[in-house]
Amino acid sequence: MLSKEELCGIVDALGALTVDEIYHVAKELYLLRGSVPLTLPSIKNLCEDAEKEHLIAVVSWEEIEGLDEDELSYYISGPNAFPEVPFDLSEVIDILEMAKREVELSRVASRFSKNLHKRIKNLDDKINSVNEGRFHPKDLENLEHRYSDILNQYYDYSFWLPDTMAGLEAGIQELSSRIEALKSAQGI
Repeated sequence: MLSKEELCGIVDALGALTVDEIYHVAKELYLLRGSVPLTLPSIKNLCEDAEKEHLIAVVSWEEIEGLDEDELSYYISGPNAFPEVPFDLSEVIDILEMAKREVELSRVASRFSKNLHKRIKNLDDKINSVNEGRFHPKDLENLEHRYSDILNQYYDYSFWLPDTMAGLEAGIQELSSRIEALKSAQGI
């Protein structure tokens, strides 16, 4: 079984890969090792799980140097990755005649920052709507959960891409204060 760490190692070594390319690399690794290869759906599930944990991240072709318009999504090594490069990866790279792709991290950082800013604004709007009337304790729980997701993503990405996330800190602190004020108003 391909571990998430090995997946990160493969992606990190090659810069950016589509899910199909990851499948072909994994298939060759398994064949070299005399094992039964994973299926494409298994690789897709592994990638989705790793993405949820911020071990890998999805980027577009526009964020990779030298690619022309191709409409595909690529995986890159994410902020929580601890890559473990499979010992026989270099042989697979030679067999498949692959080259490392260079990722334009400034473009990636800009997109992640914009997306996180949108999430902050959406949560701020939701807090405004809750403030306008009575609300159920589950509403507050939902707000706290969404805030926690934003905060975790902020910390993950600010460590990974520090220069572009700094401007979001004030908005995140404001969300925290507003949620605490809602809790206090409810006697929580």
